[in-house]
Amino acid sequence: MAVALPGPRSFAAHAAGDSTITLLGYHTKAPAAWSVRPPASSSRLAQFVVHGADAASDAEVVVFFFGTSQGGNVEANLGRWRSQFSTPDGSAVPETVTRDSSGTFPVTTAEFRGTYRRGVGAGSADSVRTGQTLIAAIVETPRGTLFIQMFGPSATVAVHRAEYARFVKELK
Repeated sequence: MAVALPGPRSFAAHAAGDSTITLLGYHTKAPAAWSVRPPASSSRLAQFVVHGADAASDAEVVVFFFGTSQGGNVEANLGRWRSQFSTPDGSAVPETVTRDSSGTFPVTTAEFRGTYRRGVGAGSADSVRTGQTLIAAIVETPRGTLFIQMFGPSATVAVHRAEYARFVKELK
């Protein structure tokens, strides 16, 4: 089933089976296990819930687009995401950063694990969550940079890591 996202700020419902979605005129397939949600802000092109064992263990996948030539460079984003994580003992946050130019677009993917303070200026008690993982892909397309993130409880993210990687890699 195709899910049309014709404008940069629209989305459509997701039905059973993997669905093709359009992002900036490019296409990829969203896994059937992901539930579409209306984007929570104008900078989100698409948003999905990735179900865990219960609602408290759900993760999210969000596709951000801030406009052509906007959103910051790769290193600035890596630094910002890294700064949103901490460890209980103050040691370095576990992270993995990979760069892949073998697909249609250059992609930098970063993974961070630990205590997560999500969002710009986050600091309220409800924005702090322990045992979290963020996998964030920076996809550099000719039409602008897409930021595709999966974040949530580490166990849920680990279960859905491969389908997230396919979602990013199959963008054409």
